[in-house]
Order: sequence, then C-alpha cells, then structure tokens
Amino acid sequence: MSHEQTSDFVGDIQLLTADDEEHEKCQFHTGQSFTASCSQCDQLVCLKCIVSTHKGHTFEDLGDLIEVSNKMIVKIKAENIEKRMAVLMKESESAEKGVKKIQELNNLTEPEIQGEYLSCMERIDKDRDQLIMTLEADLKRAEERQKKVLEKLSGVRKDLQTTENVQKDGNTVQIIQLCRKLQSKYEENVQGPLEENKVIARKSKFLAHDKHSNVLGECPIVPEFELYGVYQISLATISTLKNLLEDETWVAGVQSPLTLRLHVPHSKNKSAIKYKVNKGFVYSLAFTKENTVVLMTFVSIHEIRAYDLQHVDDKGVVFVDTRKLFPLGLEVSQNGDVYACASERYSKDMSANTERGILRISKTGQVLNFFQFEEVVGNFIFHYPSCLTENIDGSLCVIDRHSHFSGRVVALNTFGKKIFTYERPPSVSAKEEMDLKYITRDKFGNLLISDCINNRVHLISKSGMFISLILCPDEEISVQRPEALHVDKFDNLWIGCRSQNPNTLTCQVMKIRMNY
Repeated sequence: MSHEQTSDFVGDIQLLTADDEEHEKCQFHTGQSFTASCSQCDQLVCLKCIVSTHKGHTFEDLGDLIEVSNKMIVKIKAENIEKRMAVLMKESESAEKGVKKIQELNNLTEPEIQGEYLSCMERIDKDRDQLIMTLEADLKRAEERQKKVLEKLSGVRKDLQTTENVQKDGNTVQIIQLCRKLQSKYEENVQGPLEENKVIARKSKFLAHDKHSNVLGECPIVPEFELYGVYQISLATISTLKNLLEDETWVAGVQSPLTLRLHVPHSKNKSAIKYKVNKGFVYSLAFTKENTVVLMTFVSIHEIRAYDLQHVDDKGVVFVDTRKLFPLGLEVSQNGDVYACASERYSKDMSANTERGILRISKTGQVLNFFQFEEVVGNFIFHYPSCLTENIDGSLCVIDRHSHFSGRVVALNTFGKKIFTYERPPSVSAKEEMDLKYITRDKFGNLLISDCINNRVHLISKSGMFISLILCPDEEISVQRPEALHVDKFDNLWIGCRSQNPNTLTCQVMKIRMNY
C-alpha cells in the first residue's frame, strides 16, 4: 500500500466516543497503539507507521496535543454546539406551542362543526318534509280535479248515450223534453274560452297547462279574494303604493305634493288613520330590507332621496342624483341593490336617441349598470319604462308604456338580457288596448298587473304565461280604474284605484286578502 493511498484512507473523519477501544488501535498494524501524530498527514500513527509509511515525516507527541485539543473542543462546544442547542430548543418550544394551539382549536372547532352539521341536516330534513308535503298536496289537488273531470266526463257520456237512445227509439214528447233539458244544461251555461278559464281557476285553484306543473316549476295558483276594507283618500291620482307593515301602507300621487301613511286597523272594515307627509311630487317609493329607510323618486329635481322612517319629516339625504334622467319606478332588490326606471324625457314621446332604461344602484348610491339596449340588435329594450318589480327568481319585470292607454311587461335577467314580454291574454283581440300601468308579484312569483281602462287585473306566471283576469267588473270584488297595486308578505293585495263614489274624483285604497 502506497503512502498516498494510506493517507487518503485514514483521512475519513468520524466522531468517536471515548469508550470505542477498537478505534484507539492502529488499523494497519495489529495490536499497535497510537503513539504520535504525523504533522504532514494530520494522522495518528503507531511505532510501525513511524518507521514505515510515515518514515521521514515530522511527528508530535500525543501528550503535547491534549491541551490544544481540549481548548479546541471547548471553543467548538461554546461557539457551535451550545448555540445550535439553544436555537433548536427555541424551535422545539415553538413547535410544542403550535401543536397545543392547534389541538385547542380543534377541540373548540369540532363541536361547532358537529353542531353546524346537525343543524344543516335538520334544515334539510325540514325542507325535505315540507317539499314532500307540498308535492303531496299538489298531487291530491290534481287527483281531486281529475276525479271531478272524470265525473263530468261520465255525465256527458251518459247524456250522449241517452240522446242517441231517445233519437233512435223515443217518441215526439220524449225528443222535445230531451231537447229542452240539453238546452238548459249546456247552452245557457256555455262559457267562452276566457270565462271557462276563469271559472276553472276559481273552483280548483289550478289551471290546465300543456306542461306538468307543481311546486318545483310553474305554480299557476289563483287565490280566492276576500275584501278586508276600502279606505277613501284625497289624492286624485295614485302613482305608487307600497306596504311597510301588515297594517300600514304608503300612498303617493305624482300630481300631488302629498304622500300618505295609511294605518289600517286589524279589525275588518274599520276606518284607517291617515298621516300626511308633504314631500313634493313623489313618483315612486320603496323601503329597504330592514324597513328603516324609505327611498323616494322626485321627478322634478332628478333625485332619489332617502329618509329615516323615524324622522321622515326631515329633509332626508340625496341617495343618488340621476342628472339628466327622470327617476320613475323604484324597487329594492333581495340583495339590497336598488333598481329604478329612468328616462331622459318625462314623456312617452321618445326620439330614436332618447336615453331610457333601468338603473342598477348599489346600497351606497353608486350607479352600477344602466340597462338600455338589447344585446344582439342594439335597439332600445324599452319605449318608456315606468314601473318595475323584482320577482322571486331575481328577474326584473318592468312596465313599458307605449302610449297613454297602452303598455306591456318586459322581463330582464340580472344581466339586463330580455327574458320575455307580455302584452295581452291569448284570447283577446290585438286591437283591444291593454292599459298596463303597475306591477307586483305574489309569493309564488306570479305577476299581477293593473289594467286601468279595462277595470281589471292580469295574473300571469313568472315565465310570462297568461293565467287569468281577476277583479273584473262582473266579479264579486271589482275595481274601477286600478292604478297602483302591491302584494305584501302577509298575502294582502293593496290596490289604489278610482273611488266608487260617483260624486267625487278622488281615489281609494282597497285591502284584499289573498287566500291560497
């Protein structure tokens, strides 16, 4: 073995313990103990190494190296090992604190997660049970209606068989008597398509559709109406009517600098208490979700102002300045945003470039969007948007006026894209004017639209399908020139209409219970 090979081999450093006797002996010469250190090779050597592989090198006695080695060990221990130990101890303490903190957090969070899970499961079970009950009720009503239809069909078949038998074998008297019975039963009570539709809706509360409908889809339920009270007011024209509480509604007229707070007692057919709020010419008003602030549109000064309901007599604050646009109909959405009909001209006579549409405004009064144009063709969506309501699916249903006695409903999604339009029932002639002025919706998403000159209210589904005409002149509860209307969360229909007193030109507010 050469000197270079031996030096490289023995130069591999290992940290040995004092008790490791095997490494105190020379690995090249068996039984020989180390006696010196080769200065040139920095290796411990025995006597045989000195006279062989390390011959001619310089050596140091091991006794002379002990003091130097101890000093070096003390230095390394103080400057390296102890410092490393202190750092690792701190890291260990920090890691231990982290583990304890996470364990404590887990101990606190686990019961909360478990409780929330159980709460969610309880709500899911409750909603499931409620949905199943509703579906079962839908099915029961549908089966009852089917049973009635089958009974009627059986009666008609029986009449048909009797008719054939009498015509074939009956005498003169029997034929004449049969003819009179058939006329009395069928001809005198025969209904037109629209009237038959209304009668079926009143009796069964369901309306036949081409598609199957239940609580998960269209819900064309026509309520039964019960008149709660009629309250005379001094306004000549009603532009808006919004309910605040079950026994309180607000009424304003665009041609009168007077707004009324109408307090209706809980007792049926009792007089209401009227409070005057002089606020200028208010076109529309709406309440925030918390019922703490009322927003009012002032056409004359191009502003929507906000009033604290506890200090409504104050001047209020400007919620948004609509600048050159006239603010008209107003609605506060389910998420707190405010929608307002707006037009550059306060008139139904529009030019091709007259700006008009729906403003979407944040809770803080910042205008976020202005829905004006159709997405594809780029034409204006509306002719003159005057009133709107937000449906349960988030769509905006807008009254779009064409002339003094003509209007339609335009529905938009949350991005301002047109969903559907509604102008008239399918059985009504296109020549007949539909004076659609005001719109609201019930808890099922069905839309109620006042038809002023025709003295009635249109009921359509949330997808724009015609359901029925209600509160018509020939019904038990009728209205004269209905203008504003609103369905509150208590299933009350409030209608502002012309007073039925022939000696006055003022208006009245009707409160009607809607029983589903």
